[in-house]
Amino acid sequence: MVQTKKFPFLLLLSFIFVLGVGLAYGYYASQTQAVEQQLQSIEQELAEVNNQLDQLQQSEVVSAQNAISTLDAVEKAEISWSEVLDLLQDIAPKDNVALRAMVEFTSYSGAEGGRITLNAQTYPSRDVRKLLNAVAKTIENFNENPDFEEVFVPSISKSVSEDQETVLSFILSVAYRPSYEQAASSDEEDAVARR
Repeated sequence: MVQTKKFPFLLLLSFIFVLGVGLAYGYYASQTQAVEQQLQSIEQELAEVNNQLDQLQQSEVVSAQNAISTLDAVEKAEISWSEVLDLLQDIAPKDNVALRAMVEFTSYSGAEGGRITLNAQTYPSRDVRKLLNAVAKTIENFNENPDFEEVFVPSISKSVSEDQETVLSFILSVAYRPSYEQAASSDEEDAVARR
């Protein structure tokens, strides 16, 4: 009888052991599956973050390229007014006898696209033909200079001083297009035409 009492006890103990192992395996399997799901979720989030990072880097590169292009365009359109002022001094016709310019530019204004409007006047003289020649020479000098185009004098006015000396005042409108820019744009047009 002792054996029969041990057998159900061993059977019960074996059953509890198998049940414990089964429960432990089930718990382990469920925990493994939960960890794998969390790992898969984290990997998806990491992939999304990497994708967003790539998109952000690409947009930053595009933004930087756009900024560089805009800066290049602004630099190309920028006018060096000190160069223009130097050219104006060179263009003004000179009186070789009096050793001075025959025309003085009293003011100027620049606009977009290199458009310049100049207010000018001749030095006083009793010889009106000499003054008209100075205005004509000024126009001629602008026309001969490759950096200027579309020279136009819309008005000339005459004033006479108490000493009976005449001064001609005039407005001169001109487009400033530096010859080095014209050469560069001509080269670009030639390259496009060859394609």
